[in-house]
Amino acid sequence: MPRRRLIAVLLVAVLVLAAFWILRANPAILHGSPLPVGVPADAFEMQVVSVHDGDTLNLQTDSPDGVVVYSAAPVTVRLIGIDTPEIYPQLECYGHEATSELERLAPVGATLLVSHDAGLTDRYDRSLFYLWTEDGTFINLSLVQEGFAVAIKVAPNDAYFDVLKDAENAAQRSNLGMWGSC
Repeated sequence: MPRRRLIAVLLVAVLVLAAFWILRANPAILHGSPLPVGVPADAFEMQVVSVHDGDTLNLQTDSPDGVVVYSAAPVTVRLIGIDTPEIYPQLECYGHEATSELERLAPVGATLLVSHDAGLTDRYDRSLFYLWTEDGTFINLSLVQEGFAVAIKVAPNDAYFDVLKDAENAAQRSNLGMWGSC
């Protein structure tokens, strides 16, 4: 085989392998899942006090001088539009992994950007929020995209349901997270 042709074949092989690696690392590209959702203009900052499980945590808002603005005590927050495997009262498959992923995305002390939907609280009096990291990562979506959560629709809080459901379908097709383990 002439040298130029060999170089061309090797170059094509490298490009094919690179494309495969990119698609394997981000299956959302292959399945046409929606791009991450930007932080809404009405979002406000809250700090992570603790993480309870994969879809529940405690947040608090402090002003720059340390005075609590939102609440005198941490607020229990349930992430809107998702459900993760439980760790209590009974451990479900992938419960610890989902909790660890939320702890990674929202470590204690981190500042998050939060936004409500139509309903402000659930039947357990937990505040309902969509969450974003300071760098713009949509936490609710990230948990679903990587297979740590499923999309759920609890009216009237459904602003991002279609985006979350598309991400769930892509994660399931790709056997990501709990879809490949449970």
